[in-house]
Amino acid sequence: MSQGIGRRTFLGAAAGAAVISPTATAFAQTQDLIVNGYGGSWEKFWRESILPDFEKSSGIKTKYDSGLARTWTANLRAAGVDKPPYSFIMMNEVFASLLRGEGYFEPWPMDKVPNLRHVHPEAKYPDNNGVFAMISPIGLGYRTDMVKKAPTSWKDLWENPEFKGKTGMYQIGNSAGYMFLMLVSKIFGKGALDFDAGFREIEKLKPFPQVDFSGTMGQLITRGEVAIGILDLPEVVRLRRAGAPVAFAAPAEGMFMFEQSFNLLKNGTAKDASCKYLDYMLSAEMQRRAVAEFFITPVNVNVAIPDDLKSVLPIGVNDIGKILKWDWAAANAQRDTVTERWNRVMR
Repeated sequence: MSQGIGRRTFLGAAAGAAVISPTATAFAQTQDLIVNGYGGSWEKFWRESILPDFEKSSGIKTKYDSGLARTWTANLRAAGVDKPPYSFIMMNEVFASLLRGEGYFEPWPMDKVPNLRHVHPEAKYPDNNGVFAMISPIGLGYRTDMVKKAPTSWKDLWENPEFKGKTGMYQIGNSAGYMFLMLVSKIFGKGALDFDAGFREIEKLKPFPQVDFSGTMGQLITRGEVAIGILDLPEVVRLRRAGAPVAFAAPAEGMFMFEQSFNLLKNGTAKDASCKYLDYMLSAEMQRRAVAEFFITPVNVNVAIPDDLKSVLPIGVNDIGKILKWDWAAANAQRDTVTERWNRVMR
């Protein structure tokens, strides 16, 4: 998911843009269900496989809106709560939490999305006001030929001398960078928002290269420019399949994740169609297809990692409880201050 789960960027100025995109405006004037998604391989899979199957099984026509979460957030804010250009929206929780707090969403109705009962409890918000349909766990990706002692803890980044000056880091503009800061703050401080503790410890890891996307981190590891890096499991699987000597470690303190949060717009015009789409995405069949195509962790408790992937995809639905979740509303409230400090201190 180099254009999707594996390419996460934090909320930028574009999220507050005042002009709605022409594509969203045109789609909003149709009677079809607007399905938003990313470009690249994600879009190809959706257009050629997912949407045709959904349309055939449901009788619902769809329109695909390719973009990024910051654009969709801008579209919604430009249109306002009362006249959203979408009926549901899929995006990272870092963005979704902002819109949820601004009153754009309402809970998914259980009676219209029966597969919700099969979703792992940790993949749902209270009252189903936000559901993770796709998860990519984030841990440590490392070169097996450059590391003698495999990592088992996040603390190994500080304690194992093999990693000194050879650790890949994310820019703070990527949500993985912000999540790592919260993780370190939680481990070494009083909690996830104890940023003084987080900054103090991460500074000890300098010097380190900072990347924008997980694909870029994968390139650093593949080229041997770093021995270890913060990396999502699907990217590690892709690297291994390409022949790179890379392995994934799930640290004892917990992983974090790139997630796809599905949310129902309170004033959307195609709520029933949206519910049918989410139910389709949560179905065992669709979850299995997503695992095979994108190496995600399924959220449907009835879906197991297939035998041919177990050796490279060790994180299954029963491991979701090991993935940390964040108070994004509180974290977003400090975003500007944290970003300025990171860019000043972590050069």
